[in-house]
Amino acid sequence: MIAPRSIRFRLTAWYAGTLLAFLLAGAAAFDAVMREVLAREFARSTASSLTAVRGFFRLEVGEYHWVDTTVAHMATEVFFPDRRVTFLRPNGETFVPRDTTFRIPVVTLAPPVRVVESALDPDLAPGWRVRVESSAAGMQDAITRIDRSMAIAIAILVVVSAAGGWWLTGRTLRPVRDMAEAAERISAASSSGRMPIDDPQDELGRLGARFNALLDRLDRALVQQRQFLAAAAHELRTPVARMRSQVELALQHEPAAGAGDGEHDRAVLAAMDQELGRASLLVNDLLQLARADADPHPARLERAFLDDVVVDVAQTWRAAARRRGVTLELEVIQETPARIDAVLIARLAGILLDNAIRYTPEGGRVAVRVMPADRLATLEVEDTGIGIPEPERDRVFERFFRGARARAAAPEGSGLGLPIARWIADQHHATIALLAGRDGGTLVRVTFPLAA
Repeated sequence: MIAPRSIRFRLTAWYAGTLLAFLLAGAAAFDAVMREVLAREFARSTASSLTAVRGFFRLEVGEYHWVDTTVAHMATEVFFPDRRVTFLRPNGETFVPRDTTFRIPVVTLAPPVRVVESALDPDLAPGWRVRVESSAAGMQDAITRIDRSMAIAIAILVVVSAAGGWWLTGRTLRPVRDMAEAAERISAASSSGRMPIDDPQDELGRLGARFNALLDRLDRALVQQRQFLAAAAHELRTPVARMRSQVELALQHEPAAGAGDGEHDRAVLAAMDQELGRASLLVNDLLQLARADADPHPARLERAFLDDVVVDVAQTWRAAARRRGVTLELEVIQETPARIDAVLIARLAGILLDNAIRYTPEGGRVAVRVMPADRLATLEVEDTGIGIPEPERDRVFERFFRGARARAAAPEGSGLGLPIARWIADQHHATIALLAGRDGGTLVRVTFPLAA
């Protein structure tokens, strides 16, 4: 069944309607010209008949001498199959021969009839007139046949053209139909299908290529989301399992009466508090990434001093550095204006300092530098820790990825810090790079546009 609202039907209808309009306009113009030409030719033919009658009179009057005799003779001699010739006396009466030997032939004319009248000859027959009556039925029949033929030809041409247009639009829109059918087969569970492309150079091919690129991005997002959820579930399961183990051990423990009960309870609560703290940090990181995915541009950039924000954050990490026996130094701190979101930059600096302190062995050193250079604001955090192998320096920005050295040095890590740091840098149109430190550790360099 043909759907009237389908693009194929509408294109065919527009094509057939436009063609019909042009054909009707052309037929109307042709009909008008044809009628004018036929009418002019009919008038010329009638005038020629009148001229012929007058010329014949001038020839015959020399032989018969009298006008009546000449006209009587002519009335019986002059004959046209579709025309009637009548002679009029000077008083306006129709000439009828008195001599019965002259028999005027009777001519019946089919309507419509055109009449042309003129003087017979002002010199030889003063006052006499000749009238020629012509039937236009033949001309009207010709016009009718031509009009009928044109109507049939236009109808056949429109029908054939509409059929051809229907076939042509079907072939043209077949890639669209194929892409629609392919799109119906694509779902979240089966997202590997793509739009078929016949010609990547035409408009439909470029449209299909754009849709396929969009599907590739959506597919990657779905894969990333599944990996994210699986990794998050795995990371959250570990601290929960540890807390359940602590609770089960506490329930199974039967200490002797006395002060030992309280010490054991405090140890269990301390272990659970530690695991809850790790779970809380993990949940906060997951929440931060979820907000980043929901609102890709939450940063509110304002002119501020990068050095002030970094110094404030570094002061809060001095106690953690002392507990691990690591020296935290503000090596180079220069006044550095930049367009930043102070809250996000504080989180960025905290992530970099946390990683540097966590993966630097006791007795190591962490250096912080903030300085302007070449219309750029630079933040550097360098440590003397375990370092990051060069093949892993790009992968550490993937969510939940942790290298072998990092897992060995700090098994409790989640692998979400540097992805958050990369996202914060992107919000500030900044670049973040991991380089080899001078003493085998890691140098993290974040470069911001410098504020005017």
